[in-house]
Amino acid sequence: MAGLRQKMFRTAVAAVALILGTLPVRAADMPEIRFLIPGGKGGGWDTTAHAVGEVLTATGLATVVAYENLVGGGGDRALLDLIHHPQRHRNTLMVQSTPIIVRSFRGDYRNSWRDTRPVAILISAYQAIAVPANSPYRDINELMQAIRLSPGDVPVTGGSTYLSLDHLTLGLVAQAAGIHLNALRYSPADGGKAALDRLLSGKVKAVVSGVGELLPAAQAGKIRILGVTSADPLPGLDVPTFRSQGLDVVFSNWRGFFAASATDEKDIQAFEAMFTELAATTAWANQRSKYRWEPLLLVGDPLKRFLIEQERSLFRIMTMLQSSPERFGRMASRSHARHWR
Repeated sequence: MAGLRQKMFRTAVAAVALILGTLPVRAADMPEIRFLIPGGKGGGWDTTAHAVGEVLTATGLATVVAYENLVGGGGDRALLDLIHHPQRHRNTLMVQSTPIIVRSFRGDYRNSWRDTRPVAILISAYQAIAVPANSPYRDINELMQAIRLSPGDVPVTGGSTYLSLDHLTLGLVAQAAGIHLNALRYSPADGGKAALDRLLSGKVKAVVSGVGELLPAAQAGKIRILGVTSADPLPGLDVPTFRSQGLDVVFSNWRGFFAASATDEKDIQAFEAMFTELAATTAWANQRSKYRWEPLLLVGDPLKRFLIEQERSLFRIMTMLQSSPERFGRMASRSHARHWR
């Protein structure tokens, strides 16, 4: 009898193992993860990491154990820490966006996204320009006219440094209005919250940031958004596009996640599966809607091809906005010619 019970037990265990072996591996089976955030609290990177983490936790797709804000150098410090100290970044996902390409082009560091493991791009976020609620500038053309007449009296802030995403957005809008980038008085802050605080304290006249980062202050009646970089009006948001105001600017900032270069391939695949499953949930759709983010899910080879094309298009934009395109072109060619081969 005892032998029969043992045989039945072994058979049951084998059956369970067979069933479990045929089930898809879920992201919930992954180790606990950490988010590395290259900017301060309240900025675009910080908002994205927490928004993703909230849904991962709520849906049971993963357990987020830490959010580390490693501030400095417009995102450089966190990127270089991930590259040069991979042993302390096991199970770490660094949130990043367009600046990882822009700052590499500028020569701020010799590394690039190729020195990490790209995991997934998850969203596309539009940019916006806003002023205090009591500002005399009622639309983007009034602001641009004030800058044209006396640029030194109309400082504009953004949550990142010179020739970064916010500065480039301002440059594209200004160029569409017939103003050169060099005429702008741009005052960089370390993160979106710091930039917004600078605006509300009266130190600057306008702010450039992501729509999602500006939305809470706009809904609270503290600021007025003058325009967004989308081609068409964003659903549920009573804000004009720059294009509808006669400035032909359409531009978006992708955001995604990168791991240390030493990350095992099986862990990369697990991360990709996690983000793919996340993107299909209703909870994530609701989170995107809250911040006015557009879906842009890319993993694997399509992700790498996208990043290479981003290098080409951003190089064109930065060259166009530079006072000395030839000088910038030589710098970028020295740093990145190998990337396009």
